[in-house]
Amino acid sequence: AEVYQGLQTGVVDGQENTWSNIHSKKFHEVQNTIIESNHGIIDYMVVTNAGWWKKLPADVRKGLSEAMAEATTYGNDLANSINEEAKKKIVADNKAKIVKLNKEQLAAWQKAMAPVWKQFEPGIGADLIKAAQAANK
Repeated sequence: AEVYQGLQTGVVDGQENTWSNIHSKKFHEVQNTIIESNHGIIDYMVVTNAGWWKKLPADVRKGLSEAMAEATTYGNDLANSINEEAKKKIVADNKAKIVKLNKEQLAAWQKAMAPVWKQFEPGIGADLIKAAQAANK
């Protein structure tokens, strides 16, 4: 509620969210421009304690791995579908101008972010940053 009101009153200049969140929170009703940068990814995963996982019998790990892979694919596909439907509704509402960054603009944003990647590299690790950058190409 605070972001919506902040956008509405001009206290907040912008926000970053998925299409589904923008639509469900109705941010597109109170912000006049949405920049589609595709800088993030909607993805869900299962994380567990490695010690607990290793203690499981091999057949149980195999079965769980297969079930989790199937459930993760389903969940990610569903999230992407919901996100695309929300984008269509936002476009149809015609309340906010949608700006899609071209290659040059996107490159400028990426260049501007390079110092931030370096800043977080010690805590996150260069490998994860490179993987995220590769996934966004």
